Amino acid sequence: MALTLADLKDNLDGLGYPFGPRGLFGVGSENQSCDPEVLGNVNCGVTSVRDLPFLDFYTKAAIYQFQVDNKLAATGEDGPALQDKVEQSVRILQNNLKIVLGRPLPITGRYRFETLSAVKDYQRSRRFPITGIATRPVRERLDLDARNIVGNPNPPNPNPPNPNPIDIRPQLRFLIEQRKRGVLTELQFIDELTRLAS
Repeated sequence: MALTLADLKDNLDGLGYPFGPRGLFGVGSENQSCDPEVLGNVNCGVTSVRDLPFLDFYTKAAIYQFQVDNKLAATGEDGPALQDKVEQSVRILQNNLKIVLGRPLPITGRYRFETLSAVKDYQRSRRFPITGIATRPVRERLDLDARNIVGNPNPPNPNPPNPNPIDIRPQLRFLIEQRKRGVLTELQFIDELTRLAS
């Protein structure tokens, strides 16, 4: 079943992909983090990024970074390949948590409270900061722990990690800021995102 836009945002947030200066559930603040140029015509006093019924620039930036990290065509747009990979990533996370923590956990492909709680428990056990967000280092350590438990410490990886990963988040923040200020149009913003992927 396809992810809803809210599910997609929840999953990306849970996997550690940021949603602007106030996060997925944040709303406007005194420093104008809720910018109508970026988010469109929304009531910043009551609307969170998660509840926006459209693909906003913060979500596009999170999608773009996920696509780059997972060697997908980096477009910043939603689609079947993205949804499948995001859902698969959450299912793998949930299965690894189930193995390592040794307790029942639904394998849904949706990052809900049970997954967040299990991630916190795992983070606590490994002395990671307890956030409930399964960042790449948390997921990599969890994957190693799960493989060691099932007796297969080095399975072939169909998507080996890039030995020299490039963190494009600073450039994404800059592009978002340029879009917010009106320096870039939406098409220019998307062109710049595409250029970052190449």
